[in-house]
Amino acid sequence: MKVSRNDPFDLNLSIRGLGVIITYMHSDLYEYMYYLTFKRSMKSHQKEFSDAWAPHIDNLDFFLETGDPFVLNLYSATLKLINAKRELSLRWGIDEEEELADPYIVAQSTRFRPYLLLFKKSKSYKRLTAYYERALSEYISCLYSYACAFTAKSFKIPLILKRQFDLPGAESLRLLNQDDHNVALLKDLITDLSKDLEELKALRLKKYQKKTTEK
Repeated sequence: MKVSRNDPFDLNLSIRGLGVIITYMHSDLYEYMYYLTFKRSMKSHQKEFSDAWAPHIDNLDFFLETGDPFVLNLYSATLKLINAKRELSLRWGIDEEEELADPYIVAQSTRFRPYLLLFKKSKSYKRLTAYYERALSEYISCLYSYACAFTAKSFKIPLILKRQFDLPGAESLRLLNQDDHNVALLKDLITDLSKDLEELKALRLKKYQKKTTEK
């Protein structure tokens, strides 16, 4: 099944599609945390931990022990996504396993789908941080698109809302529906993830611009 901007707006389906894509997002970030960890701070264990899902690290606090600022940034963003998904699930009675097994719901999650890097293992540490920056930026854009759709009650997002997103800081969210609790959840998540993105950009600028200057 393919989704279209011409589909009639269905809030229930949209929420469930949003829930699935948020799950994909935090699973994607888990992979970034995993591979960055075993490429750098725990490189001596790289052979034992060569696949992010076998063995899967259930306790994410494990990554706090790395002391790696990029991994810590990922940890912060991942927890925000997990907490938002938990809140969404409680509000809407979402059963994650059922939703992920439903091809119709999964198709709904592709409506504003962000970029997801499938093959991370072969990428260098530096390239992974760059891909992570791109991913986090696209997650924020995806979440904003959902907030716009909930505000407009349409998948045809008005141009004025699209343009508003280009404005700095809180101004970019000003036209979203202030009274919709689903939009409010997304606004908070966007604001928090944007802080992680700015920190990430500063980290990358400091680390890699310095090396370029030294050369």
